Amino acid sequence: MQLIFSDPYYDNENWDEAVFSNEIKNSLTQVLDEAPSIHYSNIGHGADCPSVLVELFNTIDWKTIAGTSLVGTFLLGDKINKNLDAWTSIGEKLSAIINKLKPARIDEKAALAWVVNDLAEKGKIHGVIELNIQVIPFTNGPCKTELQLESQPDSLYLISAKLVDNVFVYGLKSNSKLEFLKEFDTFWGEF
Repeated sequence: MQLIFSDPYYDNENWDEAVFSNEIKNSLTQVLDEAPSIHYSNIGHGADCPSVLVELFNTIDWKTIAGTSLVGTFLLGDKINKNLDAWTSIGEKLSAIINKLKPARIDEKAALAWVVNDLAEKGKIHGVIELNIQVIPFTNGPCKTELQLESQPDSLYLISAKLVDNVFVYGLKSNSKLEFLKEFDTFWGEF
């Protein structure tokens, strides 16, 4: 899972990129059970926008909690409760990070965890949940790197969450802004 934080000290005299990266690392270590991986990045379009890209939950085997892909996350038989608990735990920590530290960009794993946490906080998750995501990339980042979020920082994540009695469709931008949320009843009479 990747998050990007814009460096607020960039325009200051005596700027040192290590100052902000250390602050972010220390803040994240208070919320997480592990130290995050920190990378210097730049997401400026036409001008520098020095930032810190953080990789979180590196010790998690994403295939264990997300199946072979991020689609159909909780359709894994006897692993459902374990997977749901893992995603809910990740979502709670991620929401705390987003609310406190305000990342400039989040990746699709973070978007999915945010959605699962939102549904859990609303008391909507009971039993099996089927998640699907479509990533709609907008502009490419100024840097082509192996770090996916730095290379493609501007995206819209369309996430559907099918529960027993309803379906939720989220439109979440990579800047973590919820653009829309629509709820549908799955009762056949609604069609």
